[in-house]
Amino acid sequence: MPTTPPPPNSKGEKLAQRLSYILALLHQGDMIDKRQLARSFQVDVRTIERDLNERLYGVAERNTAGHWQLTHAARSTIPTRHLHAYADLVGTQHLFPDGSLRFLLEQLDVPEPQRAMQVHPVSGEDLNGQNLQFTQLQAAIQARHECHFVYKDKPRHAQPYRLIHNNGVWYLAAVEGGLLKNFSFTLIQGLQVDTHSHFITDPAHQAYIDNKDDIWFTPQTTEVLLRVSPEVARYFTRRNQLPQQHNRPQEDGSLLVSTQINHTQQLFPIVRYWLPHVRIVQPTDWHEAVLDTLRQAVAQWEQ
Repeated sequence: MPTTPPPPNSKGEKLAQRLSYILALLHQGDMIDKRQLARSFQVDVRTIERDLNERLYGVAERNTAGHWQLTHAARSTIPTRHLHAYADLVGTQHLFPDGSLRFLLEQLDVPEPQRAMQVHPVSGEDLNGQNLQFTQLQAAIQARHECHFVYKDKPRHAQPYRLIHNNGVWYLAAVEGGLLKNFSFTLIQGLQVDTHSHFITDPAHQAYIDNKDDIWFTPQTTEVLLRVSPEVARYFTRRNQLPQQHNRPQEDGSLLVSTQINHTQQLFPIVRYWLPHVRIVQPTDWHEAVLDTLRQAVAQWEQ
């Protein structure tokens, strides 16, 4: 929010200062408190109302909730709170060591060839041409309308809860037959939204989705304990490799890593990737299962 305005030196300067301050509030998306403004500028509340209704006519307007905002024609900038909300939405709030608007604007102000930083985009699937279906699902989720579609050659009747982006792929979290499931968005065909239906969300399903950091939806999880060697421990501490990952550093530099796994496919590919530096300690039968797949692979390669 702009700082409190300094004392003006003349009547004309006072008016210009007051209007500039109000415009700054509107550009940032802040609420207009007419009484607070009147006290700050030592004027009557009716003067602030005249500023908004007459002097800023065509620039400021009331929205449906009765709050003042910039008209669409005057919105040449994005409010600060919207920039921060966008960072939260796309998961980049911790991308830079400084998350302030000042820092961001400083980076954008530097011409691209002179920038000291470069962020490589995460590869993702191409949703070109699927905007209509994406928008329909968004509306269905917000209005709690049931959906019909074909998925993997099977007709589905589902209650949509959330669209989730994970590792470059979009998924639909929805309840089908009382079970919470995930559906790959690009595999959904023939979407039909039943606008005459209305379902009540299950708080348990909603909480489960909110607390998950992946898209594997099954009611049962298995607690897994891994030992990570000192050679690769830093890769597991600088960012999580597994869902609900908890690290316990050991004196020799290794890590004991605990995680909650819904399906072995969440775990086995990662263990194989980091071999021989990662070993499943518990459950032991999963360790043996990984060894069996390795033996089978070696046998095939030898043939």
